[in-house]
Amino acid sequence: MENNFSETYLRTLVKGDVQGDFEPFINNETQYAVDYIQQMLGRLKNRNSIKIQADFTAYGSGFASYINVKITKKDRSDTVITKEGQLSRESKKSLLLYISLLSPYWFFGGIEWSENYLDGKYQGGSMPFLRPEDCAKYDKKIWQDEIDFITQHFDEYRYRFLTQTELEPYLNFEIDIPTIVFDKPYQVFDCFFYWED
Repeated sequence: MENNFSETYLRTLVKGDVQGDFEPFINNETQYAVDYIQQMLGRLKNRNSIKIQADFTAYGSGFASYINVKITKKDRSDTVITKEGQLSRESKKSLLLYISLLSPYWFFGGIEWSENYLDGKYQGGSMPFLRPEDCAKYDKKIWQDEIDFITQHFDEYRYRFLTQTELEPYLNFEIDIPTIVFDKPYQVFDCFFYWED
């Protein structure tokens, strides 16, 4: 069932207030949501076919309204490795999840990111931010079983997947979202998933 989120609901998210009708969301403390998400992901890590990297540091600074979770294949079927001398680059066509800290909703997209290594030591990489249309950008042969499993698992924790149709409408009201990621005009997506450095 899809939602048309009210202006009041979206404004409350942008203020950083927690919303929900069950624990941990009734406490209006994001730390309770962090603990809940850690538990949820901890059980997901038992899946033998995937590797999970969750960033609970808000990209190392500021405040993020969501937890960023990279999902890759343990068999590396989603990874292409290129080498130039001592430098190697891993390009991954994998999944990126955004799990809201402020409400029991999540989103995923198929996304490509890279990691660079020099003599086997990590040197950095690049990864774009998700947008609503990214939920259709994944290789179904590689990822559909995993997506079905993750969705069912999150449903058990009462976290519901937000659809592209719910997230892509542009806001019909004026608001300032504390984000450095995207500029106006804002979409519903930007009320759920924003990062303030």
